[in-house]
Order: sequence, then C-alpha cells, then structure tokens
Amino acid sequence: MSEDPSSEPARIVVGVSSSPASRRALAWAAGEARLRHAVLHAVFAWQYPFEMADGTYVPPMPNTELADWADKVLAEEVAAAVPADVEVRNDARCGSAAPVLLEVSEGADLLVVGTSGHGRITGLLLGSTSQFLAVHAHCPVVVIHGPRHGEEDAAGAGGEGVPDAAAKAMSTAELGELGEIGEEECLALLAGASIGRLVVVAGGQPLAFPVNYVLDGRTIAVRTDPGTKLDAAALGKVAFEVDRIDDDAREGWSVLVQGVGRDVTEGIDAWSERVRESGVTPWATGDKRHWIAIAASTITGRRIRHGGEPAVDG
Repeated sequence: MSEDPSSEPARIVVGVSSSPASRRALAWAAGEARLRHAVLHAVFAWQYPFEMADGTYVPPMPNTELADWADKVLAEEVAAAVPADVEVRNDARCGSAAPVLLEVSEGADLLVVGTSGHGRITGLLLGSTSQFLAVHAHCPVVVIHGPRHGEEDAAGAGGEGVPDAAAKAMSTAELGELGEIGEEECLALLAGASIGRLVVVAGGQPLAFPVNYVLDGRTIAVRTDPGTKLDAAALGKVAFEVDRIDDDAREGWSVLVQGVGRDVTEGIDAWSERVRESGVTPWATGDKRHWIAIAASTITGRRIRHGGEPAVDG
C-alpha cells in the first residue's frame, strides 16, 4: 500500500541570516513548529561574493570553502534560537534569498521571513525580499519585523526582552534612537573612510587590529606584515568594523563586514591583481607587502542619534 501523503508532518520554512529580524523570525517559526508538530525547514541562502574584473566574474575562494561556511553559520543560528524538541531540517543553498525561498516554499504549510524595512521608517515597510515572497510564495507567508529603534532582541527563543531599570529611569531626551543602516549606505560609509579594525580569531581568542584599508566593490583590502593577522585571516572567518563616534553628542554610526579572508599576495587571477592595484597606503612602517582581501558576505550597520539628521556622517 502506498503511504498517505497527508500523514507526513507539516513543514514550516524559515529564511535564516545573521540579522536581528531573521533571528526573531527563526524564534517565532520554531514556536509555531512546536505548536503544529511540524518540521522546521531552516533555509540559509548564500552567494559567491563575486567581483567584476575585466568583464568576468572571478570567485574569490573555492565553492567548498563557502559552502562549509554557510553550513556552519546556519547551524549556529539554529542552535541559538530553536529548542531541542523541535525537528529541524538545515538547508544551506547557493543562490539569492528570494528565488531560493520561493522554490523551497513549494509544498510547505507556511513560510516565515524577517524584514527590517527601509531607512528611517524601519518596521513600517517590507524589504524587497519579504515583499516579493509575500506576493509570489507557494504557501501562506508570515513576515516578522525586526526590532524597533533602541529595542534590544530578547535572548533565546520565544523570550521577551526586559528593559534595564536604569534605562527606564532615563528620559526620552537622554536616550538616542538606534537604527539599522541599509547596505547601500554602509558601502558609502566604508568608501568614505580609510581606517578600520580587522578582527580575526587566533588561538581560540578574538583579536582586533587597526589597519588602513580600501574598499573595492564589496571587497575590503588591507596590507600587512607576516604574522598573526595574515596567518589567522587567510581562509578564516573574519570581521571588519568601521565607525565614527561623537562623544559630546553621543551619536555615531558603525558598519560591520563579515566574510572570509584570503591572502591574495601572489594571486594571478584578475580579481587578486585588481585588489593589489587598489592603492592602500599604510600609515605604519614595516614589510607591508602581503595583501588580505575580505570578500564580504554580510554588510550591516547601525546608527544612534537623538533626533533630526545624524551629527556624524560619512
């Protein structure tokens, strides 16, 4: 006798990334999956951080390295937000988020996505991916909005954030609004600066190094001496942070780049050659002939201000 398809458990698909909105969506979807006794299908869409070089696309690192990285990121996000009694199917796929989630939604009972909205009215409008899926998905769609300005994410799945008592006592005039910066503006802010902090993991410990850099498309390029930075960044998960802070106004912004580092010192491909020709001029003396390129997989930013236009810009 053939099995009755109706006996198969329900399937809830959720889009996963490292954004606050996505983490809220993952926690909400996990709770819904538990109530429905459904399988939680967690989908992480990743893409090659290709760079245009002489009319051709050149992958900055092998397919297997990026695929392994995507699997690890997905596993970490799920482990942090999904209770152990929920059945989870992790699914990291190469492709843009919208078409990947559209394909996976075929036959699903529900699709859950997070959205951060647009610009200064974050939380009121849908982002491009969530808006596309709300119209074209093959199943019902639930859109979970990210945290509002100044609101912190709750720790753990399904938890409620508890404001700090000291923060409650402060007046509205004393507290600034904390909002997200869109990727396009993040890239503009990165392009307008020349010093940032390269964060690597060496010996199990995170280390941050101030460095001069240049932005080439979505690639951060730095020059360095032989040593810890070069050894830890080559084919390692790295972060790069740039910020501007006005202490008097208590305002500022911060941009965080997450990706995979690559030693392109001796690369003969067009992408590596273009990176080396980007013109980084280190302030410090030393043997700076080695090049590290960070192919950005995720670019996020946050800004704090007290109303009106930000006091610190790019």
